[in-house]
Formats: sequence, structure tokens, C-alpha cells
Amino acid sequence: MTVKEAIAARRSIRKFTDQPVSEEQMAMLLEAARSAPSSTNCQPWRFKVVTAREDIQWLSGAPTKGQRWIAGTGAVLVCCADVQRFIEDSATNVRFLRDSGMLPPEMLEGLNEYLSRAENAQPEVLRWAAAANCAIALTQVMLQAVELGLGTCWVGMFDEAAVKERFQIPEAMPVVALLAVGHPAENPEQRPRKDVKDILL
Repeated sequence: MTVKEAIAARRSIRKFTDQPVSEEQMAMLLEAARSAPSSTNCQPWRFKVVTAREDIQWLSGAPTKGQRWIAGTGAVLVCCADVQRFIEDSATNVRFLRDSGMLPPEMLEGLNEYLSRAENAQPEVLRWAAAANCAIALTQVMLQAVELGLGTCWVGMFDEAAVKERFQIPEAMPVVALLAVGHPAENPEQRPRKDVKDILL
């Protein structure tokens, strides 16, 4: 399967079979996430792999505002952003580039500005910057899942505090998204997509 074919075949799946997601399949999904590009190679994504039926059942209730279909999924990836490491690793990598002696003055000025902004940014700004990187990793997971014959669905509506408490996620580590993963029991048609001319400025 080509990347183009995986992109074309990807759907948001909300009906799954009882077949479990194997350890080998999950390892390949996490490898796809691990290989994702990120700003200054900071790699801020952190994952909690949820496979216990009682935990998945719990997620399908109040924590996701009653999204009952989640109960049928084989696994849920809780994707978090390690904001503190995002700051530290970004700063370290930017300093390395700055001190390497390989960059022109214009880029050095830009890197110094980037570093200053990162070190003085408000927590919410840093949260969303880290989340943008996590979204790239999750996109690679979704495409890898297609090649493995799995279906996924991004879940963005959830009680973050409850999810953190249930899975013992550090308070300073925001939960970016939940990703339901399983063997699809449906093959929905592609939802309408805007024409290329409609997304060009």
C-alpha cells in the first residue's frame, strides 16, 4: 500500500469487531508515532495505551460525554504532550544549532528569537505548540493503521481531569486527544472534501 492509498482509504471508524489489536500491531503504530517529525526534533508526544475492557468501557461513558461507540474499540491511545520536556528539548536543540557555527547570521537571529519566545511563552501557548506536534504523530499512527487493516477515530471531546486521574497522568502533561483503534466493522464512504481550489489562498 502506498502513502497515497492509505490517505485515500483512511476513515473515522466507530464500529469495530471483537478482534483485539495485537501487540505487534500496537508496536507498529507506536513506531509510526515515534518516527514523526517535530519542531526542533523535540518529540513531545507521550502515550498511554489502554486495552483493559473496564477502562475502555469507562471511557465510553461520562468521560467522553457518552460516546458509547468507544466501548467496542480494541484499544485507546491517550496522547499527551510533555510540555516541560518540549521546552527543555527545544531549547537544547536550538542552542545546538545556534552554537554549531554552520548557520548564517539571519538564521541565528531567528533562532535566538525563537528561543526567547519559547522561554517566555504563556503555558497555554506552549500547550498548543506541543499539541500541534502531537497531532503530526497521531496522523502517522492513523495512516499506519490503515496499512495494518485497522480503523481509528480521533476523539477530541473528553473530560481531561477525569482521564488524567484514571490513568495517573501528570497534571502538567495535557491530554491532546484520545485515539480509538480497532478492527473495523464498517466501511463508510468518504465524507465530502473541499476542492483544491477552495483551500488555496
